[in-house]
Amino acid sequence: MEQQSNLKEPKKNRSNTGLLLLVVLLLVSNVVMLWMLMQRNKDVEQGEQQVAAITSEKENVSMLLENMLASYDTLKTDNNQLTTEMEAQKAQIEQLLTQVKNGNYSLSKAKKEAETLRRIMKGYVATIDSLNQANQLLTAENINVKQELGETQGQRDALAQEKDELAGVVAKGSVLHTTSITAGALFMRNNGKQVDTERASKAEMVKCCFTLGENSITRPGDKEIYMRVISPDGKVLPASEGNNRFQFNGVEGEFSARREVNYQNKPVDVCVFWTGSEEMRTGQYVVEIYENGAQVSKATFNLK
Repeated sequence: MEQQSNLKEPKKNRSNTGLLLLVVLLLVSNVVMLWMLMQRNKDVEQGEQQVAAITSEKENVSMLLENMLASYDTLKTDNNQLTTEMEAQKAQIEQLLTQVKNGNYSLSKAKKEAETLRRIMKGYVATIDSLNQANQLLTAENINVKQELGETQGQRDALAQEKDELAGVVAKGSVLHTTSITAGALFMRNNGKQVDTERASKAEMVKCCFTLGENSITRPGDKEIYMRVISPDGKVLPASEGNNRFQFNGVEGEFSARREVNYQNKPVDVCVFWTGSEEMRTGQYVVEIYENGAQVSKATFNLK
C-alpha cells in the first residue's frame, strides 16, 4: 500500500505544476493585452490631439481671413485706383478662405499667404488714413478760401486779380518748393498703428512727409505728386500699379508711389506712402519728390 501511495504523489505534483504554469501564462497574456490596450489608447489620444491642433489652426487662419474681409468693408475712398486694387485683394482673400474651409489647401502655405495679404491691407489702411487727413485739411482750406473770396470788393476786382495772377504765372513760372521733408521706414502693429523703424528686417513701407510752401504765383488746383524711392543698389522700388512711368527732368523713368494734392497757394502738409511686398535691403535709401516734371525735394534714410 505504501508503494501505491508513493506513486500517486508524483502525479499530484505534476498536476500542480501544470496548473501553476497555466496561471502564469494567463497572467502574462493579461499583462501583454493590458499593455497593448494602453498603447492603443495612447495612439488614439495622440491622433485626437493632432486632429484638434489642425482644426484649431484651420479656424485661426479662417478667422484671420474673415477679419481682413470685414476690415476691407470698412475702408472707403474716392480714389478709383485704390478701390480697384482693394476689390482685387478682397477677391483673393475670399478665394483663399474658400480653399481653407474646403480643406483642399495647405494650412502652412495658407497662413503665409494670409500674413502677406494682411501686410498689404495695412498699407491700404495707412494710405487711406493719410488721404482722409489730407481731405480734412483741404476742407478747412476751402472754407478759408471761400471766406477770403467773400471779403473781396466784388466780382470785378476778383477777375482783375485773377488776370494779374495769370500774367504772373506766365512771367515768373510756377515751380513748387518744400519748406521741410522727412523720410523713413515703418512697420504696422496688429492694432494698425504705424511705428518708425531703422531695421530692414522689420520695414514694411516707406513714408515721406513734407510741406508744400506758399506760392502765390502757381495756379491753384490738383497737383500730381510723384515719389521715387531709390534702394542702396540703385534700383527704384516699384509701384504697386502696373503703369509706373512718368516724365521728369526731361527724361522718362519709374516712380514708386504717387498721390494727388489739392493746392490752393497756401502751405499744405503732404505724406506719400510706398508699401513693399518683400524684405527691404540694408543701407541708404534716397527719396525724391517731383511735381510737374521737376524735382521738388529730396531726403535720405538708412536701414540696418
